[in-house]
Amino acid sequence: MLDKALRHAKWKQRLMMAVIAAIVVIILVPLGYGGLNKLAGRQSAALFDQLNAYHTVAEPNVNVSSEMLANDTSFGGNVVTKEYKDIDGYPVPWGTYTSHYTNLRWQLDESFYAQTVERRDQHFGRQAFQPGTAQKIARFYTGTKGLPNEAETLASLPDHVGEIAVTFKHGYTYAALKQLLPKSLNLRWAYLFNDTAHVSISGDVAHPRTAESPIGMALNGDATPQSQAKYWRKALSQYWTGAKHNQAYEYAMKTPAKQLKFKGVILTGTTESLAKVATADYVAGTSVGVTVPRVPYITPTR
Repeated sequence: MLDKALRHAKWKQRLMMAVIAAIVVIILVPLGYGGLNKLAGRQSAALFDQLNAYHTVAEPNVNVSSEMLANDTSFGGNVVTKEYKDIDGYPVPWGTYTSHYTNLRWQLDESFYAQTVERRDQHFGRQAFQPGTAQKIARFYTGTKGLPNEAETLASLPDHVGEIAVTFKHGYTYAALKQLLPKSLNLRWAYLFNDTAHVSISGDVAHPRTAESPIGMALNGDATPQSQAKYWRKALSQYWTGAKHNQAYEYAMKTPAKQLKFKGVILTGTTESLAKVATADYVAGTSVGVTVPRVPYITPTR
């Protein structure tokens, strides 16, 4: 009888332990799953914030057509960004990027900082093209002497629309730009300074006068420096990975918006109108970006 009682007690003990283990599993598995989801959610939100900061300050004349989660799990996933350029009313695919996040960290797609380079001339040595779509990148320059003036070549390319990056002989405020630039062209983006933090990744080491990672702001439509200063500076502070005492960074952060002076701009329009900018007195140099043949069913913006 004693042995039977002991066996019964041990069975009850094992049953109780099994019940406790089951309860623990029932409680901890959802909690653990929820915790992992929460951690991954924080990282994906942080990644979206950083992508937004990057789009705001570091992409000349680039628009986001879509940005969405992909392969989203409790352990991480991707954010896929699809971009295009508005070339005087003509939408042109620009790039597709896949950024990553886990429970612990996030990382922007490295292609945001990379570009395809190809040797073209001996003076500046390289032309830059967008990976994937192989569209030509319009470049700014950090100097003002002896610069290429590619916009001149657009005079021999009729019936097209395009974009050019214009580097000025000296800086201009937004109000001055509105008076200075031809009304037949679209002002899309304005260049403030070069992002030296990324020169080691995407910089033209042989020719440092090329601003390969420009920082600036969109000025198309109703977007003025005054209307977006607070939002833009928050994005710049979030994106900037260089030293905070950088003079150009401090200038952009502290100068009253209406007094900011831009070193260059991205303009879009018909190639005939863009070619005329090449001869303007205020131009130090120009670089041609995307060009698109005109079609009868799309009317240029300008």
